[in-house]
Amino acid sequence: MKYLIIMLLCLSVVAGRAEEKKKRIRYCTTLEEAMQLSSQKHKPIFFNCFAGWSGGSILMDSIALQEPELVDFIEKHFVSLRVDMVKTPEGRRLSQKYNVQFFAHFLILDSHGEILHRIVGGSKAPEFRKRLEEGLNPKTSLAGLGKRYAKGDRSLNFLSRYADALNIADEKEKFNEVTDYYLSHASTQELLKPKSWNILRKRGIEYNSKWYNFIYSHKEELIRANGESVPDFLVQGAFILVYPVMLMQSPYDERIIGDIEKRIQPLASQSESCRQLTEICQILRLRHAKKYAEMLSVWEETMTGFPDAFVEWKFDMTLPTLYDMGKQEKERACNYLKGKLKGMEGTKLEQYRYAIKTLTDYQGIRFETGNLAEALAKARKEKKPLFVDCFTSWCGPCHMMSSKVFPSKEAGDFFNPHFVSIKIDMEKGEGKELLKKWRINVFPTYLILNERGEIIYTSQGYVPAEELIKRMQEGLKQLNK
Repeated sequence: MKYLIIMLLCLSVVAGRAEEKKKRIRYCTTLEEAMQLSSQKHKPIFFNCFAGWSGGSILMDSIALQEPELVDFIEKHFVSLRVDMVKTPEGRRLSQKYNVQFFAHFLILDSHGEILHRIVGGSKAPEFRKRLEEGLNPKTSLAGLGKRYAKGDRSLNFLSRYADALNIADEKEKFNEVTDYYLSHASTQELLKPKSWNILRKRGIEYNSKWYNFIYSHKEELIRANGESVPDFLVQGAFILVYPVMLMQSPYDERIIGDIEKRIQPLASQSESCRQLTEICQILRLRHAKKYAEMLSVWEETMTGFPDAFVEWKFDMTLPTLYDMGKQEKERACNYLKGKLKGMEGTKLEQYRYAIKTLTDYQGIRFETGNLAEALAKARKEKKPLFVDCFTSWCGPCHMMSSKVFPSKEAGDFFNPHFVSIKIDMEKGEGKELLKKWRINVFPTYLILNERGEIIYTSQGYVPAEELIKRMQEGLKQLNK
């Protein structure tokens, strides 16, 4: 995500400067027309596989592919074809024929319509031109490298180049085959060379995997060879686990967060992203321990002006869910959120205002922020049953319950004295296993669990607060029988 955002920002900067010097590529509209012209002009086909809903396709079309130097290069070396791959029957047929699933997406075809090269994803004009040049050369094109591989070439230098082409083409199965061979035959010294870095970072993205651990164990040597991209990569792998915990979509796991802190902290002096991740882990640890005053101190320092505005926004929106903050802590959180409003507009502004309002006068159901075991332990301690809201992020009725019913004073007045409550996303974290265990197939589903974690009562669907209370009263009667 980080790299996508950076790319979009770079492209948006270019947009302002390029407005007056845009130039258009002359496109064919059918593959048959392009193949005929390709045969006549002895040029390959540059196929822009366009999708109108894709931000990547739109940005490439409106910015990079209107840069005069790139347009001139494409016009000189290619016959060009552009088809909407989603809206038109021809596009849908070609999507199947050429296995076009992700956008932005570009192909280089020969005059018979056979694939010479594939480029998945957008980039700035100079980088995109370089990728097109690689597609024109049989020694660097995907098809040319594939033929050489089929003939048995397994030299490491060649495999490194082929892996790069497969990665750009998003051909994951072949990429894994080629890189499996590379990683199993390269010496440690070979793996520490710059030519191996792209393979290592692709295969080691999963935190604590074999190759993630290899990168971590040899981080100093790799940093000398590849610079700051190494600690940034280590952060990226760890952040995949941290992010859902930040958004309370996965429960806090002290072992995992502690291990990430221990590993990343020594790199904090070398990399800004490492420092930020260790501070986020500190926030999560303090949040879990309910040390909210200390948490807010770190939060304010870390998240004010955070380099990824999207992550900052999503993390800030979890503050109103900390219902058990004290009055002073809530006021402090409100002041922090109010400080973000200047210059804000649209949906983000509405959500920040709603968050401030929620912190100020929330009277609804107070949901626990830990995992199921912790919520059950609290329920036993308070001698209450556990109310579980089983939801998913894509479920419309679930969102309506969370925005309209659960925050109501009527619901809060009933639930808070009678239950310990928890929300569990059934597609993330421990929710995946609980989905199978509890055999849930309708969302939202509401459960009442006894002190042993056994299901005593089940209900489903969107209901107003009055009806939800009525159903839960019914469940309490069953519990007390």
